[in-house]
Amino acid sequence: MTIQTALSALLALGVLGAAPSFADTDVIDEETTPEEVMEQIALPEDVSKTALEASAQGLETANEARRDGRAFGQSQAERAREDGRAMGAQRAEAARERAEAARDQAQPRGRPDNVPRPN
Repeated sequence: MTIQTALSALLALGVLGAAPSFADTDVIDEETTPEEVMEQIALPEDVSKTALEASAQGLETANEARRDGRAFGQSQAERAREDGRAMGAQRAEAARERAEAARDQAQPRGRPDNVPRPN
């Protein structure tokens, strides 16, 4: 059996296997309105149930992610506030120390000994 013959046989089997699915195809008239077509279309029950279950599971996952994301965001915000307060306190303390040092340098300490006195 050659490759060409094998491919032809495989193609023929594929077409014959697809024939039953073509038998379910409905042909509609040109005068048929979309509303009439929609009335005829119905999903199989098992597909509909499966779709509902998958949809419910997806919705549950999305809601859970939203809740977890909100909690995570709130904890990160609180942590940032605490870090900001701590950093602000450190900067305030450093500013106080610099102000005290500047004040100490600016205060007169009396007359230096090496300055000549007027007569």
